[in-house]
Amino acid sequence: MASKKILSKSLLLAHLALLIATLIWAAAGPVIKITLEYLPTFTFLFIRFLLVGIILLPFIILELRKNPIDNRDLVNLFLLGLFGQSSIIFIFEGLKHTSVLDSAIIGVMAPIMAIAAGHYFFKEKVSTYVRVGVLIATLGSVVVTLEPILNEGTFNQDTKLRLWGNILVMVYNFSFLLYVVWSKISLGQTSSIIKKSLHFIHLRPMRKKYSAFLMIGTSFYVGLATMIPLALVENLGLFGPTTHAPIELSLVPVLGILYMAILSSIVAYMLFEWALNTSSMGDTAIYSYLAPLFTLPFAYVMLSEVPTKFALVGSAIIAAGVIIAESKKT
Repeated sequence: MASKKILSKSLLLAHLALLIATLIWAAAGPVIKITLEYLPTFTFLFIRFLLVGIILLPFIILELRKNPIDNRDLVNLFLLGLFGQSSIIFIFEGLKHTSVLDSAIIGVMAPIMAIAAGHYFFKEKVSTYVRVGVLIATLGSVVVTLEPILNEGTFNQDTKLRLWGNILVMVYNFSFLLYVVWSKISLGQTSSIIKKSLHFIHLRPMRKKYSAFLMIGTSFYVGLATMIPLALVENLGLFGPTTHAPIELSLVPVLGILYMAILSSIVAYMLFEWALNTSSMGDTAIYSYLAPLFTLPFAYVMLSEVPTKFALVGSAIIAAGVIIAESKKT
């Protein structure tokens, strides 16, 4: 009886952690969009990763003393950082051109794509309901991605930019899917397809077992390393003229950087990883599906964004797909 109470309490805390992480990430889109009005993409990301790296450094050093990284695993960790952190460039660039709501709705495809990837790469069983649901949700995501063209009815410059923004958001979701798949591979979960693929590109799973904290922490340093040259080139004006002055930032972008570095990066990631070890993948998927609902009030209050009719249609189609996919799960 006591063990059941402990389990129930742990599950409750896990759901609370998932809720907090989802709320933090729901507000991240509007925060990014506002902060990008003061800072260009690569400079913003460089400062963010630098701040995260400084905060985590003493904890990472302690973790490395307990469990040093095998040199043969450095490539795996680099790829995790590349797919999980460096790829965030796509979502930042996407939000410069599209709406936060479109971005959040398209993001619902992440758990759907994870189901499809699990079936293909890891032979996870997928029912007919899930297959149909994934197909319908994919159609809804395509509607939202093409929403700028459907809503405007013309293909002018603004429409092209919004469509480009939506495509970049979609690319980010695919990149994060690669991060999830590579995480499972790195931890030793393989199949015949994966073994053949790894053999072809001369890669192997991790030689040692590492904590989730160490894997996430090192991924931030990969993100920092990839942003240094890009931020340098950006500030030299090679990506176009710059009008910002980072040393003279006002309170708004400073708060945006702090939010993305401390809350969206460290707090949300750690809560999510802790909850993942306590709850099921199905529980995390539910919060991913609810993310656009959480984003809606933040987008309205901070940016005065409201969904268009085609965004609502796409959302309804995605919702129908999700309901069908989840309807026969035990």
